[in-house]
Amino acid sequence: MGQAGGVSVEFHLFDAEYVRKLADGDPATESHFSAYFGKCILTKMRARRVSVEMAEDVRQETLLRVLKSLRQGSGVLQPERFGAFVNGVSNNVFLEQTHKQSRHILMDEDMPEPVDKAAGAESKLVAEEEKQMVAAVLEELSPKEREILRLVFFEEMDRDQISEQFQVDPDYLRVLLHRAKSKFRLAYTRRQRQRAFKRVGALFFVCNVLVLKITME
Repeated sequence: MGQAGGVSVEFHLFDAEYVRKLADGDPATESHFSAYFGKCILTKMRARRVSVEMAEDVRQETLLRVLKSLRQGSGVLQPERFGAFVNGVSNNVFLEQTHKQSRHILMDEDMPEPVDKAAGAESKLVAEEEKQMVAAVLEELSPKEREILRLVFFEEMDRDQISEQFQVDPDYLRVLLHRAKSKFRLAYTRRQRQRAFKRVGALFFVCNVLVLKITME
């Protein structure tokens, strides 16, 4: 990742010590990793003329996947080729995002507008259930992740101020925010499925009771 799209990026040599520190969560190494590769990825995305939003998504997802691979997966077999490893991950993420975007456009064109049938007391009950579920999901996150989400989405605090509060640079804050959003999304989706399963189970029970009553009369 020395040059992308005609824009040069400061070259950095990687070794086993760098990769080890990154895997161990060394703050200085994480900060350098986020800033260095974040710049490389955005430069490459600009060369491919993608939207700012998509470029940011590719950057955040790439950094998150690399960290996850180092800490939970097989890691990097050749530390001196760490730059090539990150580049390969970003290429895969870019292809996935491109496919997802094209699929989303097709769904938007083909799917009819959803109709909201909830009203009155029922809608209030649903809203209250959603509040409780969001609160429960937030409890699954670490205190740091909860605070980042609160400051960004509820307090709408300036990102630079949040970076200063957590003593991290803006690039690494994006990684932390993306990580917190991903964990929230996964936990929220899981709870939604659990709730749907419980409702189906309750409905099945009621149906069985009704059938039993009808056949006994």
